[in-house]
Amino acid sequence: MKRLTLIITLGGLFLATAVIASQSVISEDLQSALIEADSDDYLRVLIHLTPEPDGEALMDYVQGVRASERAAVVWDYVQAQAEEAQEALLDRLYDAEQSGDATFIRSLIIANAIDVQLRPDLINEIAERSDVRWMSPLVEEQVLPDEPVREAGNELDEIDWGVNQVNAPDVWDLGYTGEGVLVAMMDTGVRYTHWDLADHMWDGGASYPNHGYDFYNNDNDPWDDHGHGSHTAGSVASDGTAGSQCGVAPDATIMALKVLSSGGSGSYSEIWAAIDFQVEHGADVSSMSLGWHDVDAVSRSTFRNHYLTMNAANIVSVNSAGNDGANQAWYPIPDNVKTPASVPPPWLHPDQPVNGATAGQITVGATGSNDAIMYFSSRGPVAWGNEAPWYDWPYGGQDQGLIKPDVCAPGDDIKSLNYTSDTGYTYKSGTSMATPLTAGVCALLKSVDINLTPAQIDEYLETTALELGVAGKDNTYGSGRVDALAAVLAVGGITETVNITLTPDYEPYYIPSGGGTVYFDAEITNTYAAATPGQIKTLVILPNSNEYPLDTYNVSYVPGNVISVSSVPQNVPGWAPNGSYQYVARAGTTPWTLVDEDSFEFIKLGAITSDEQISWTSGDWFAEGDGNVETQSSLPSEFGLNSVYPNPFNPTTSLTLNLPDANTVNVIVFDMLGRQVAELVNGTMQAGSHTLTFDGTNHASGVYFVQAEMAGQTSIQKIVLMK
Repeated sequence: MKRLTLIITLGGLFLATAVIASQSVISEDLQSALIEADSDDYLRVLIHLTPEPDGEALMDYVQGVRASERAAVVWDYVQAQAEEAQEALLDRLYDAEQSGDATFIRSLIIANAIDVQLRPDLINEIAERSDVRWMSPLVEEQVLPDEPVREAGNELDEIDWGVNQVNAPDVWDLGYTGEGVLVAMMDTGVRYTHWDLADHMWDGGASYPNHGYDFYNNDNDPWDDHGHGSHTAGSVASDGTAGSQCGVAPDATIMALKVLSSGGSGSYSEIWAAIDFQVEHGADVSSMSLGWHDVDAVSRSTFRNHYLTMNAANIVSVNSAGNDGANQAWYPIPDNVKTPASVPPPWLHPDQPVNGATAGQITVGATGSNDAIMYFSSRGPVAWGNEAPWYDWPYGGQDQGLIKPDVCAPGDDIKSLNYTSDTGYTYKSGTSMATPLTAGVCALLKSVDINLTPAQIDEYLETTALELGVAGKDNTYGSGRVDALAAVLAVGGITETVNITLTPDYEPYYIPSGGGTVYFDAEITNTYAAATPGQIKTLVILPNSNEYPLDTYNVSYVPGNVISVSSVPQNVPGWAPNGSYQYVARAGTTPWTLVDEDSFEFIKLGAITSDEQISWTSGDWFAEGDGNVETQSSLPSEFGLNSVYPNPFNPTTSLTLNLPDANTVNVIVFDMLGRQVAELVNGTMQAGSHTLTFDGTNHASGVYFVQAEMAGQTSIQKIVLMK
């Protein structure tokens, strides 16, 4: 009964299209090709049938349908429409195939079109049919430019800089890695045996044993014979098995859809067929890093309908803006961004002057390691003011067009998978690289809530992105560089917690009998929605399993802030017994509640009883961004200033003041001429280690000195302000 109702209502979901004369349905390019063709030539033709698909009506149709069921409902819907609209013409084409007048017949479901190679006489015959609304030549074009490729080594346990830049590892620490999310990659194919992907490729069953489909060669083996596709797939889901972790969502599942040749060329037909495939098979995220300039109006409109359909099917679509930012003499605005990246997004930013409708394409620009836009990244706006049936987003005069890109992501010297071996890596640059990193962020969001809609994900991406360039959304950076952690936290429902990670320079450390020092890095992340007071407690677990407390730090867990310290020294006294020790750092809330801890081992090789030089003292932990981290620790043995960080600095730096007992203390800052410029302390302080902060905002660059005095003792540290 449901299927019967669905078929009855199909007719209302297409735009009304009048029957037009045959000369009007053949494009000028096809007319020219017919004039030059011999009677026995085959011409590859794209036949658009009536009625024209209406993606906006389809969006209305699925309102109220559960997100998890939308893809199936949409596929049933468009497939039934296409069967009804194409049946008669397909019968004629199959007959013509038997007589040799037609070959290679491909039905395109969402497009309601047919890709076919025809003899000239048959083209003219078909143009007379009332169910045909447009015919044009289908030309294979070079889509991927020649890109410099730099071979990369296999660095053990390395995480690529772009993955770190979007804060993906912090999301993994929360337990979200893309697991259970299916990401479709439309590209040159995938080396699906690469160690970094092999165990999380899509299982297509007996029909698709190689994890997808090759629409260019029309077979079920989407093996990468170019390299672009393996690289982009790795940026989504490389898990580092071969040495380098290049994927933002390392547990996401990859569906390989080959749409381009070994030389990087292809046509619209392969893209549209691949979109049909991913709607039919229930992809969650779609990533494509390619596009065209100078797309004819009918095809451009067809692309827009495809992405509306994917939106209706709850598939998040991400595409590259293009690499023509420096080629505006050839591709001027509003045509600098390629199609289909020019298709409107599923959500409109408040900074966008509303003069049109949404669709379903999130467009990505490229940034460098310093978060500056790359010179090649294509710029918006784009326009649809002359495109039927949309006639929206006009550009010119008072009309500002549609802002593109929507977001940006790292796209310079990105490391990912090499297509020539199962363990290799290469470096590439382009918006092609920024796009799969963003698709990976979308997969992380989907792993938090698989039912998030494209509009919701777009909103999370744009409203949590690191704002760059001019304030608000702009045509260079879009809404800014994507931030996976901020976006995931914005989804809500995340358990509030703290994670602490210690990374020693060596493990285990070996300490000589006379004592020594271990060095380590520490990182503390949190998922709190508001600033939360907390504590970090450090201790060592002795060989006899007893705990020896060291230091306590009062900290503030600020949402999105990472407390990161490097090369922290921890002294081990010579009198400490030989054996295995654990250095432990515990993170908790105030009043004290343990939330997380981490540790590492060091081994004492012997002990001496006469040691008086080294005690259990440690370098101060400096909480970046928090200049008021107070230390409550085992008492220092000597008075003095140390642990200046950072130095040089701009505009603030912190120092540790060690007081072996309570006393009156005066701490001042003076310049090279001996003039006092600041007073940090003047009064009684308790025994312990205290963090002091000097703010040089209102002072000139140069050398300064911090002087601490207590009971006739003086300690001085030099600091350098560099603006």
